Amino acid sequence: MGEVGTNRLILIGAGGHARVLADALHLVGRAEGAVVLDAQADLHGTALLGLPIVGGDELLASLRGEGFGEFLVAIGGIRGFGLRRRLFDRAVQLGLRAAILRHPASVVAESAVLGAGSQVLASAVVNACAEIGENVILNTGSIVEHDCWVGADSHIAPRACLAGGVRIGRQVHIGVGATICENLRIGDRAIVGAGAVVIRDVPPEAVVAGVPAKAIRRSGP
Repeated sequence: MGEVGTNRLILIGAGGHARVLADALHLVGRAEGAVVLDAQADLHGTALLGLPIVGGDELLASLRGEGFGEFLVAIGGIRGFGLRRRLFDRAVQLGLRAAILRHPASVVAESAVLGAGSQVLASAVVNACAEIGENVILNTGSIVEHDCWVGADSHIAPRACLAGGVRIGRQVHIGVGATICENLRIGDRAIVGAGAVVIRDVPPEAVVAGVPAKAIRRSGP
């Protein structure tokens, strides 16, 4: 299982989720030399927890030529999945490597697999034989139990719990404190509301909420 490497690192995004990642970078000794990119021009020239915000993502190519080798997509909002994927793909195409960030207060089983760009934050648990796809956020206190599979670009929000054998599709949002019961399937681009208890499979692009969770709309346009 790979760890964040030794090259200078770029955080793409300067919002609330970026502050959480910046704090974790300080804790794992990776903040020195790191920079932040954000499209919001009035942030340029300021700092994010001591990391300089140097410009927008148009600087990715030039930073690659200045010795920066790794990046993390630091956008965590529920509406940002497509943007997270576009930024991830662009950085990779420019020759940057997606780092893996593990908060020192997280727990990851030796048999678990973390994909490129995955972020395992404070008190998160990834249990035995779980597989986490690339560009996935496992937010504060989330639990991914044994033999789970989490698809690329998904976000498991704080205190959400995936019981054993759950399979999460791509670009899925599991809301704060939600519970997904054993061996269920959550389809691509589905959204599970905060506090929901999911007791049956969720189809792609469905939005479910409640206890037990029921479909309330679709996540697409």
